[in-house]
Amino acid sequence: MKNTLFLSLMLISSIVYGQNKDKLLHAIDIDAIRETKLTGYIGLGPTIMSKPAKTEQVSSLLKRFPGKAYFTFPETRENPIRLLDSLPEKWTSYSSEAMSSFKGSAQPGEYYVFQVGLYAPAQSLKNIKVRFSPLSNGKGQSIKDVTCFNSGGISFKGEPFSKPLQVHAKMVLPLWFGLQIPEDFRGTYKGVVEISPEGKPSTVVHVSIDVNGNIIANHGYNDETKLSRLAWLNTKVALDNGITNGFKQVDRAQKDISILGRTIKLSEQGLPIDIQTHFDKNNELILPKGEPIIAAPIRFIVTQNGKDLPFKSSPLKFEDHFPASTRWETTLTNGDISILVKGRADYDGFIGYSATVSASRDIPIDDIRLQIPMLAEKATYMMGLDKDGGFRPKEWKWKWDVLEKHQDEVWMGAVNGGLKVKLKGKNYQRQLVNLYYPFGPLHEPESWGNNHKGGVDIYEQDKTVMIKAYSGQRTLKKGETYQFDAEFLVTPFKLINKDIQFNDRYYHSDIDTTSNTIKLAEQHGANIINVHHKKDIYPFLDYPFANDNVPDLKAFIDSTHTKGIKTKIYYTTREISVNAPELWAMRALGDEIIYPGPGMATRTLVNPNGVHPWLGQNLKKDFIPGWVATFTSGKYKGRQDLAVLTRPDSRLNNFFLGGLEWMCKELNIDGIYMDDLALDRETMQRTRKILERDRPGAKIDMHTWNHFNKYAKWASSLNLYMDMLPYIDHLWVGEARDYDRSSDYWLIEVSGVPFGLSSQMLNKGGNPWRGMVFGITNRLGWFKAKTPEHIWKFWDDYHIEKKQMIGFWNNETPVKTNNNKTEVTIFKGKDEVIIALANWTAETQKCKLNIDWKAMGFSENEVTAEIPEIIEFQSAQKIDLKKEITLEGEKGFLIVLKRK
Repeated sequence: MKNTLFLSLMLISSIVYGQNKDKLLHAIDIDAIRETKLTGYIGLGPTIMSKPAKTEQVSSLLKRFPGKAYFTFPETRENPIRLLDSLPEKWTSYSSEAMSSFKGSAQPGEYYVFQVGLYAPAQSLKNIKVRFSPLSNGKGQSIKDVTCFNSGGISFKGEPFSKPLQVHAKMVLPLWFGLQIPEDFRGTYKGVVEISPEGKPSTVVHVSIDVNGNIIANHGYNDETKLSRLAWLNTKVALDNGITNGFKQVDRAQKDISILGRTIKLSEQGLPIDIQTHFDKNNELILPKGEPIIAAPIRFIVTQNGKDLPFKSSPLKFEDHFPASTRWETTLTNGDISILVKGRADYDGFIGYSATVSASRDIPIDDIRLQIPMLAEKATYMMGLDKDGGFRPKEWKWKWDVLEKHQDEVWMGAVNGGLKVKLKGKNYQRQLVNLYYPFGPLHEPESWGNNHKGGVDIYEQDKTVMIKAYSGQRTLKKGETYQFDAEFLVTPFKLINKDIQFNDRYYHSDIDTTSNTIKLAEQHGANIINVHHKKDIYPFLDYPFANDNVPDLKAFIDSTHTKGIKTKIYYTTREISVNAPELWAMRALGDEIIYPGPGMATRTLVNPNGVHPWLGQNLKKDFIPGWVATFTSGKYKGRQDLAVLTRPDSRLNNFFLGGLEWMCKELNIDGIYMDDLALDRETMQRTRKILERDRPGAKIDMHTWNHFNKYAKWASSLNLYMDMLPYIDHLWVGEARDYDRSSDYWLIEVSGVPFGLSSQMLNKGGNPWRGMVFGITNRLGWFKAKTPEHIWKFWDDYHIEKKQMIGFWNNETPVKTNNNKTEVTIFKGKDEVIIALANWTAETQKCKLNIDWKAMGFSENEVTAEIPEIIEFQSAQKIDLKKEITLEGEKGFLIVLKRK
């Protein structure tokens, strides 16, 4: 969540909600509260297409063409159609010829875009078909790559699709067309667009494009005014079976599947009967011998009359998509009930299932459920289903309530092995995230939810911990299908990269200007700069390729490279700036990309007192206002940037990827910084592939707002985004985060350690003493945060990246504390050990270190111990390890042991 959004939020009132008494602890303190006045200049004035025709002008047009069922108005890309509820005045003077012909000019190699406005004066037009011929020059050359963005394209999964079109009476539908001109084509190319509404005569628009001049650079993508970037909506970039760096390819021997650090064994029914982890307890090594995560086979069960029904399975059929994945299918049958099971396992730890249940006659049943028996030692912690991250309770009962609970998944595990389960149905639609969740909540799956009968019980049984997802009593109807989908993620995803953890040092400023950014980063020891939006070199949210800022942004990146500093760009999905010139074309696609909502009636934490009038004057309705930025200094001082919410899982994902590829090639970015993203896992895979292929060494870090509050409906952020984590290098957790929570909460919700990641702290810089217990600190330059440069110097002085981190969560750690209100982690080298000790209370605590010297590899008498000086962290002092250590409230020490 962008921290400059909030007008006046200090605390969310404490609420006891459901079972979770811990919610009393979730008051939210926003780390940067700044006033945003919704009256600023946006920088987008009205155009000739903003002026509506007068009533008499429309009447005159209709009189000139009596009985005409609908009108077509070809229009150039320079004049994007803005009015949907009235005719532009410009069109009322069009002749019959102007309505049926379009002439344009383009360069060889250009992706050329134009529009045709469709207006229905009296009756709605339904089931509108749009057909187009190739554009030919009469000499055997034809432009065949022509598309109407409104009627279909390539989905974010790479699949062709089409959609029905309609326009209501007295409304305008802008039809946007794009065509790819080959580089060796020159001359005049002619063709037709045929528009055919159901029950109405067809209209033919003659299209003529003059192609002349030099070959245009990069298909026209370098110039926003050409709108050529609309081609990105249909890009297939990085749609392949390749894998990303740091992982190994999927291996399969019969029903045994192997991926990085994990193995899965399938039953005849296609469900896991064994899942093993080979990660060590610190996620720093992959071991030859694995440890089981589940205690017994995972079962999909149908019960009737109090008994589990037996099913026979057809032979398991595999279809390998190496190196990235393998897929399988089987059919389970029992008399009149059939279950089609489809599964897949991917290289990142994803296991996906679709179980489609059907019946040959109406059959009453007691329940359809999924049972996952986890080994108790691999179910130490839990996150999800209304429970924030931390130790697993002995019992947990949860029911579906999607309007008040942003939850359909649960993770349980230990640091070196765990399992997340997400439940989905055929009505699944990705929800909105952050404080916008209530405008686009989850859909209760018709299968698992079963009209609120379904839920999840977690309980201890013998030496196992059972996850039982049930759906309750129902009658399976003949001719209907019931889709019980489940997604598993086997954690951790990868080994912690200690070079990233300790050597990636970020400068991340929140001010509008960047004139001193490189100098400050260099002076204070940062080697990566994150360029946030709302900057003089990057003003508009998620649109870093505006003509006005690209030269400055490229010059900045080039300058950092000469200093040996990498530059990453804020770039995410979820909202789009109104300054994006493609906004009007995206709005013309209905609700495909712009998420529909209350429009000017919307009230959120961002706009509790109203919505910026520009949105009402221009978009008018069917939108959700989002980000608001007020420039207080620099090039854009006095302007504001607005954004509207976008639909997840749309072609905007493709547009995002096309823009990323362009930035890699044209700006030489070193990665991206993502913020509460709305991507699916496959798009995140493609994101990673683009960066690795076009900019080797590029990285992704992700920031997330704390979703565990009444506005976001009690979701744990890392649970929400867990399927993104295999592709993230570094976490930044996170805005509105309470760093006074328990150490088990830190471990699961903040540190990233159980997922093979390192993290950093955000809200007011976090707590550096507690952070060091996880090997994390904060970032340089951010609002209200203490500088981390002195911790960085300590890391360098003692070569912490070369030492083995053994955390307090590891029961084999050679150093423990006798006070459970303190925690200790060590960083162990051959001749030197760093002990990170922290107090988890606000009161002074005393503790004694219990050291297993044999496990440490030292004898007690051959080491020296000291507390070295670290500015703003601790003063130099002597320490006797045999005596109690006194820790101030919320603080701690870094103690260094050295072999004499």
